[in-house]
Amino acid sequence: MPRKLPLMVVALTAVIVSYIAIPVNSQAETKVPVTNNMATVASLASRNELPILLIFSAQHCSYCELLEEEILKPMILSGDYQDQVLIYKVMLDEGTSIINFQGKSTTTDELALQYGVYVTPTILFLDNRGKELSERLLGINTVEMFGGLVDKGIDESNHKLQLRKKRLVSNLQTRTDGSE
Repeated sequence: MPRKLPLMVVALTAVIVSYIAIPVNSQAETKVPVTNNMATVASLASRNELPILLIFSAQHCSYCELLEEEILKPMILSGDYQDQVLIYKVMLDEGTSIINFQGKSTTTDELALQYGVYVTPTILFLDNRGKELSERLLGINTVEMFGGLVDKGIDESNHKLQLRKKRLVSNLQTRTDGSE
């Protein structure tokens, strides 16, 4: 005669299994968004007053893959950077058309040339006009150290944007005060 498991054991097992299940938004499913329109990204950056972390990447670049898997995807998944930076990627080996910051059509290769990007991965920290805000990062070495450099670039970029905003407000106040 088979024994029936108490209802409590069955319920407890179901709870444990639900905690072990793989989350829907796992790192494997997270992607660094590829852009083909820098003008749209710039508009988003302007509206949210955020810098842009733009990675120039290539499809068969193992260092690009390492950067995405160990640095960028965890940044996106954590949600901690959502109000600090916009993260986008440009794929160089596709040689596709892209709209630049001025709203003009160009190619990804021409955009890379405009920024002097010759190595993948290269990370640029840009404002909404496409101007560099912080020192660019070339390649990737020690993941732990590189993560700190990315954070430093984001912090410096946000600091520069805040200084610009304060200067703009100060200039507007000076003009307003001087015209009265």
